[in-house]
Amino acid sequence: MSNTLKRVIVGLIAIPVLILIILNGGIYFLIFSLLICAFAMWELFSIFVNKNFFPLKYISIFLSLLITILFYFEISNFYYLILLYIPIITTAEIFRKDNASPVNILISLFGFFYISLPILLMNYIINLEIFNYVLYSIILVWTCDTFAYFGGKKFGKHKLSVISPNKTIEGSAIGFIFTLIFSFLFHFIFPTQISLTDAIVMGLLVGFFAQIGDLFESLLKRYTGVKDSSELIPGHGGVLDRFDSLLFVTPIVFVYIVFFKNLF
Repeated sequence: MSNTLKRVIVGLIAIPVLILIILNGGIYFLIFSLLICAFAMWELFSIFVNKNFFPLKYISIFLSLLITILFYFEISNFYYLILLYIPIITTAEIFRKDNASPVNILISLFGFFYISLPILLMNYIINLEIFNYVLYSIILVWTCDTFAYFGGKKFGKHKLSVISPNKTIEGSAIGFIFTLIFSFLFHFIFPTQISLTDAIVMGLLVGFFAQIGDLFESLLKRYTGVKDSSELIPGHGGVLDRFDSLLFVTPIVFVYIVFFKNLF
């Protein structure tokens, strides 16, 4: 079975399930986000072993999940635990028996800001009553990834970046254009929730930063010498491979919602 066929089959199964989870929200989305956070952080820390760096996997993942759970149950002042993240990680690194290095601390902290924080922001955004911006963002990311992938395979001739030789300018442009088109469709389907300005801004932001997120993860994999973050998802690689774009898009969408739409 070809990799493309595996990709399509997994997508046909996973997409309806994920949409159902997002639409139900609540505890279902919490469990989903905790799983994504744990697997993605584990994959990220694991690939750095190839460069002889050994981030604190267990304690970093535990703290990230704990912060997300405390937020969900609205435990007051949960964000203070974020301030303790650095001293806790640093203390654990100082007293570890083998492979102690300040770089391990930095990678552990990077894992929190790169993976855990965007997932926490998703749990903020999904609580908005006006519109499900999480589903909106994910559909636009899927659109960008899908059309960039198949557009590149069909029309790609010019390399987009040395970081990821398989990505092409043609594929990138096709992904960007169709992301804008699908964003406009959201405006016409939900005109009272998604204004024309929202459709344009969201289409531009997701169309650009989804691809930057994909390229950034490619940079990480190139640096650590791996093809995929793992082989957990047939045809797609690992969890980090599948959600790399969304991790970059979510903070951008959050900033737009907070500072330009004033929805919080």
